[in-house]
Amino acid sequence: MKKTGFVWHEKYMWHDTGNALGVLPPNGEFQPWVHFENPETKRRLKNLMDAYGLTPKLEPIHPIAATVEQVQRVHTADYIERIRSMSADKGGNAGESTPFGPGSYEIALLAAGGCITAAHSILDGLVTNAYALVRPCGHHAEADRGRGFCIFSNVAIAVKDILSRDDISRVAVVDWDVHHGNGTESAFYDNPNVLTISIHEDSLYPYNRGAIDDMGEGAGEGFNINIPLPPGCGGGAYHAAMERIVLPALERFKPDMILVASGLDA
Repeated sequence: MKKTGFVWHEKYMWHDTGNALGVLPPNGEFQPWVHFENPETKRRLKNLMDAYGLTPKLEPIHPIAATVEQVQRVHTADYIERIRSMSADKGGNAGESTPFGPGSYEIALLAAGGCITAAHSILDGLVTNAYALVRPCGHHAEADRGRGFCIFSNVAIAVKDILSRDDISRVAVVDWDVHHGNGTESAFYDNPNVLTISIHEDSLYPYNRGAIDDMGEGAGEGFNINIPLPPGCGGGAYHAAMERIVLPALERFKPDMILVASGLDA
């Protein structure tokens, strides 16, 4: 009996976002604290999985770092080189609220590669499905800049890679999070072979993205679905969105594979 695969690597915890004032860099006027997106956010999830005896029931999947060529299917060469150069020095900021330290370039490649490895492990019949617990996160990263703690758009990179297979022609991405999956949306906004669905709080982040009437463009029109929810709604709203919109859309699209961008701050 095939198991659920699990992607994890200790190096994901070595991605250093430093101290911050919430999500802003320290300014010397207020006491900084650990950045919101810090290693303990994901380590706690792994520890809970261990404590409840879940981890031994999963099939370990060793992540293989994404190549530059794989990342370039989503991101520009100039952006990738900028991240590599800063990472080889003191680190820096990938764009908008995306600080990182030395060595994070290689870790970001390992995060994107973890998602790629998970997807291929499923398609090759090694596991039934898979969970990739990776960082840095990815769904806000645009082609030429990082945003919202995200360096490379992990899920989008994985989708681009599996679409190169002969046995895959249509892929769906379901993104649930309190924030809109803008980077994933941008990567496939004109692509009719990828259905992107985002459930998020209305006008939270990014502030000007995720509107209900942003449905794709050109050949991709109608293949992007945004479900902005009002602040304060709970599980019932998410359940209704799934039952009334997400599942019918998936049934109609009939993807060869579904990737879920699971936002754990929602």
